[in-house]
Amino acid sequence: MNKGFSITELLVVLAIISILSGGLVLYNRAVERQIILFKEQIKVFSAIQKAKSLALGTFSAERAPCGYGVHFSESNFMIIFREISPSGGENCLDTDFVYTSSDEIFEEIKLDKVIKFSSLELNDIVFIPPDPTVIIDNDVFKNEALIKIKTSDNKGEKIIKVTNAGQITAQ
Repeated sequence: MNKGFSITELLVVLAIISILSGGLVLYNRAVERQIILFKEQIKVFSAIQKAKSLALGTFSAERAPCGYGVHFSESNFMIIFREISPSGGENCLDTDFVYTSSDEIFEEIKLDKVIKFSSLELNDIVFIPPDPTVIIDNDVFKNEALIKIKTSDNKGEKIIKVTNAGQITAQ
């Protein structure tokens, strides 16, 4: 009597191993996208926190900015900017508190290609020193802003919330 495995037994074992390893690969890709989503949520949160910190650290100086803000673009792009008075002085009454090409760019941040903004309901969040006062899309009375990011396959979503009191939370 021959000892060993038949060809049928070997094929069954190979088929089971193939199915299990295929499921593992798919599971790894889903986990990888979730990790990227968390990383990009932290990137958005950090950009907003950085603008707030810059505004808190601003003292009156010869050319003190009127505020620091974050501009959100539909193309997965953020700009941390320094709001400067158009007249060039310290008088911020003629400032619009939205990002324009005349504002100084502090930092440009691009999100990962597998992440996109979903239902972006705002363009700019500006922190006005020294309090800082928060202006969302040039609307002093707007209570909060929600920034939603999601994976390109729509399987995961994260939310960053900014209130007009300056509180930044991640959900």
